[in-house]
Amino acid sequence: MPDMNLGDVTIHYEEAGSGPLAYVFCHGLGGSGDGFVAEFDFWKQHFGRVITWDNRGLGRSSQTAKYNMPLYAADLARLLDGLGVQKAVVHGVSWGGVVVQQFALDYLDKCAAIIVDSSSSEVNAAASEAWYNQGEAARKKMEGAREVKPEHLDSFVASARAVAALREHPYTPHLKLITCPALIVAGGQDATTGGAGGSVIMSRNLPKARLEIFQDSGHGVYIHKREEFRQLALEFCRQHGIVK
Repeated sequence: MPDMNLGDVTIHYEEAGSGPLAYVFCHGLGGSGDGFVAEFDFWKQHFGRVITWDNRGLGRSSQTAKYNMPLYAADLARLLDGLGVQKAVVHGVSWGGVVVQQFALDYLDKCAAIIVDSSSSEVNAAASEAWYNQGEAARKKMEGAREVKPEHLDSFVASARAVAALREHPYTPHLKLITCPALIVAGGQDATTGGAGGSVIMSRNLPKARLEIFQDSGHGVYIHKREEFRQLALEFCRQHGIVK
């Protein structure tokens, strides 16, 4: 169970393989990277190295005094530096896709490519309110609220508020700055994001984007359409000379 002390926070991560290029997975809202460990064998054989990690205040990473989008992205950058990763294909699902956008904006030099799965660069008023209320319901332990461990609550609430804030502070106008290859995948049956609309918006604003909508997939294409997603991601990375 490796951990890296970054000074203000200790980040838990799991990895397999070695080398300067890695396939990096960023988990969803309130989650951890544990579930992706089962995927390690496949991605390691193609990229040489695969890494998953827990956001500050979530999973087995430590609690800390501050939670915000730049810090979540900075934690990943510092983790990769500490592990000697020079370039990464960074794959984020749902909330992880929001983290990936912030990471690519702040640390583009570390991105061989990004993969944004079932996410968005902006939200409308109804979605913003829903995300904010999800955090508040957990914080206040309201009936029907998502159960969140006490040690994870501050980070969970901060994450929910960060997604809600995409209404007034969307990434969309800034996506033109993300000039690395970007694979955007979405599920046509995604009830969490309300469909693929957010993915379409991202694909139209990212300079080197490829959009693939799996009409019969739900939230988290990499799970619902595992084999199709794997082949698509490999084809995309081969197309851009990232892997052979």
